[in-house]
Amino acid sequence: MKHISAFLILSLCVVSHGALSAQSVSELKAQLRRAASKSEKLQLTYQLAEKQLARSPSEAATYAVEASELAVQLGEKRMASDALLLAAEANYRRRNYPEATRRFTEAWNTARNYGHQDVALQAAEKLMDIGKRQNNLGEALKWSQETINYLKENTGRSTSSGDALRRLEGQLAAAEADNRNLREQLASATGHSEILESSYRQQIEQVQTQTQQALYKRDSQFVLKQRQADSIVQFKNKLLLTLTEEQMVDSMIKAQQGREIEAQKAMLLRVEVERQKSEAARNALLMLSSFILVVAGLFYLRYRAKRRTANQLASKNKIIEAEQKKSDELLLNILPPAIANELKTKKKVAAQQYDQATVMFVDFIGFTQISEMLSPEGLVAEIDYCFSNFDRIIGQYRIEKIKTVGDAYICACGLSDQNASPTDMIKAALQIQDFLLHQKAEQQSRGLPFFEARIGIHTGPVVAGVVGEKKFAYDIWGDTVNIAARMEETSAPGRVNVSEETYWKAKYDFEWEPRGKVAAKNKGLLEMYFVKGLKDLNY
Repeated sequence: MKHISAFLILSLCVVSHGALSAQSVSELKAQLRRAASKSEKLQLTYQLAEKQLARSPSEAATYAVEASELAVQLGEKRMASDALLLAAEANYRRRNYPEATRRFTEAWNTARNYGHQDVALQAAEKLMDIGKRQNNLGEALKWSQETINYLKENTGRSTSSGDALRRLEGQLAAAEADNRNLREQLASATGHSEILESSYRQQIEQVQTQTQQALYKRDSQFVLKQRQADSIVQFKNKLLLTLTEEQMVDSMIKAQQGREIEAQKAMLLRVEVERQKSEAARNALLMLSSFILVVAGLFYLRYRAKRRTANQLASKNKIIEAEQKKSDELLLNILPPAIANELKTKKKVAAQQYDQATVMFVDFIGFTQISEMLSPEGLVAEIDYCFSNFDRIIGQYRIEKIKTVGDAYICACGLSDQNASPTDMIKAALQIQDFLLHQKAEQQSRGLPFFEARIGIHTGPVVAGVVGEKKFAYDIWGDTVNIAARMEETSAPGRVNVSEETYWKAKYDFEWEPRGKVAAKNKGLLEMYFVKGLKDLNY
């Protein structure tokens, strides 16, 4: 049988489906995840099973089973037999003999069906070894006989060379020798069991004999005691015959008195017991009443405490809700609604790109000269009055205010869920110029300085997001912002200057004054248009 083992191990090493590469397990796993074809997956899972056989038999078993299933799907019969044998070997090394037996049996049947003699013989040898390890000599003998029969079948119908035939005959002889050895061991084990059975019968007979002796001894003692009791009764009868009549009467009176005394004692004992029971019941009732009162008091105190706590929590919740509302309103004053909601839920805001955003710049003219004519408080009050009215105007069109930089006012639409119409942005710009025109008339009538503004508008892609961690700032970036600033710089006091892109998107809603190509800082010549007013005039 040793020759068979050596031959089978040599065959398993020679017959493999592709030599194992020097790759690591992690590299093979990475290749398996990227594998597209079943054939590639088959090779990689089989290599992983072989790699993991020594270090992780459990993982090797899983890969081997997967390889066998892929081999069956692809019709790779040899690989299917080898993979089943590898899965069985992995479970054998884990000492999971039931699962190993099942897998070796599958490998045995598959190899026999496909004609893979080496795999079948390895499986049969392992099954015989498992039987020996589990002291199941009958199972080991069964697989030894299966090996002999299989070798006889292959020897009888073999058409291979003379060397191969001689190897088969040598394997058959070794298998028959192992079979005879197993039969002798089984016979020896059977004989040993008969000796144990005989010894067990002798022990049982000894125990039965001892039991009978003990019973006989006990019966003898019982008979002796019975005889002694009969002797005492006979003695009492004789004593009664010798007593005089007076002695008998006296004895009967004493006996009667004794019975009455015992009856009185029993009655007194019952009365005492009843009294103790009644007192115990009364004490128990008092204790139960006290316990109920204490529990009721505790429940009442707990109810009062819970109610007081609930009222406090309700009051605090109202305060928290009011503060939360204030916080939300403040956040909405800083950020657009969609951005504010994202910031509250995710604690951060991802930058987003908007392809059709319209940006407007409003800048006061001669701000430095006017600021010298007003006190700081008066200057801030004028700017606040103007910017507040700007906020009111753009709010009518759902335009988002971005920020103010000194005397510059920046807003945009087409961001997030806001209005994306350039027409509305131009309407808002015209209303801002009308507001400044009326403000100019009032200030001139009172002899006070006044503000005039240039407005520039451009439409294009921007990136919007929130910067900072403590003081949030919503801002926009991109070349569209720069071009809108150039539109404002090249505009005129009281006029709205738009780019060509904005013009084409709102062309039919307004009357225009083409300006042609105008030089813009760092942008070269840009096509620009002044907005003269709405065609409808009802804005």
